[in-house]
Amino acid sequence: MRKILFVINPIAGDTDKANLKNDIIEILDSFDISFYETTGDDDENNLNNEIKKVVPEIAVACGGDGTVNLVVKCILGKDIQLGIIPLGSANGLATELEIPEDIEASLKLFKEPKARQVDVLKVNDEHLCIHLSDIGLNAQLIRRFESDDSRGMTSYFKHFFQTLFTKKAIHYSFDFENDFFQYKAEMVVFANAKKYGTGAIVNPIGELGDKKFEVCIFKPYPWYAFFRLTFLFFVGRLNYSPFVKIVSTQKIIVKGEQPEHLQIDGEPIGKFKEVKVEILPDQILVIC
Repeated sequence: MRKILFVINPIAGDTDKANLKNDIIEILDSFDISFYETTGDDDENNLNNEIKKVVPEIAVACGGDGTVNLVVKCILGKDIQLGIIPLGSANGLATELEIPEDIEASLKLFKEPKARQVDVLKVNDEHLCIHLSDIGLNAQLIRRFESDDSRGMTSYFKHFFQTLFTKKAIHYSFDFENDFFQYKAEMVVFANAKKYGTGAIVNPIGELGDKKFEVCIFKPYPWYAFFRLTFLFFVGRLNYSPFVKIVSTQKIIVKGEQPEHLQIDGEPIGKFKEVKVEILPDQILVIC
């Protein structure tokens, strides 16, 4: 029997998880199933211990991108595949990999699993990013969203518009391997993938396993450009906007004139004046 460890974040999103364990056991009745529930208290260390005890072939993140990030930290370098049951408020990586939001449909993927090789980003030499990281506007939005007791897309868009109307641009320097330039920007995205969990396509040229990532620079724009930018976001043509510059690379150091909020895979990390990002190719196999 194949061993699967399900890592469940009980507070992710606004999905009812009361019957989740029973559904998993019923649908995957031919598998050896184990569970670990996150508590927010030393989860990385506790999950590492659980993985050593169970020795699963597949570790499944049941939550949002933050839960996925936690699981990846604990299976990196091990012969363990990653699975995802998208239960978060925003499920960016699952959306990217076309993993269905329906729990039963996503569970059935494990019966005849197909795995895809995915790169990982290392941020400031200590954090891992599987999906998207950014500094500036979106990181401020996520920080506000995380500090709110309410969840779901209604809360998300409430904080989106609050952040939008208080946005600011600062000067950044961009030090690539073979290039250097400076821009004033409202947001800088380090994109391993193409789109956010909302479906907005921030990086039209991105691929999860192409051994590079994209730096998406959002320059200040006049108010009347907002609607066209939004349209380009959702049709995947941001690279046609004069207010967005997208550069592919394997490594970059970004320095701001002042510390700005940084988020990694939907989790606020803190404020940083300098952010270093590099690609770690072919790090995990994801069932999708």
